[in-house]
Amino acid sequence: MKSQIPILEFKRLLHELRDLRPDVGIRVRLMGEMWKSSHFKVFQVTEKGVALYDDATKRLVMVSDLSQIMQFELEQSFQKYEPHFHYSVDPVLVSY
Repeated sequence: MKSQIPILEFKRLLHELRDLRPDVGIRVRLMGEMWKSSHFKVFQVTEKGVALYDDATKRLVMVSDLSQIMQFELEQSFQKYEPHFHYSVDPVLVSY
């Protein structure tokens, strides 16, 4: 299982979660921070960032630059991604 994914693939995943599986939550770890405490729904994906929504707290988290997200995990399996597995996002890796 590939644990490191290119940032463009991560962005595509965010779009697909928002459009195809809005029920699947994502938990992220930002550079220099601990893991977010809960899973979020993908609310909006922008050119460079993402807005995540926490149903439990009714809180919106804005990440203005996707390259600040070091790792993520999904709460359910989706496509080739397994639940509760930590994937690393590589801001410079290009997929072929």
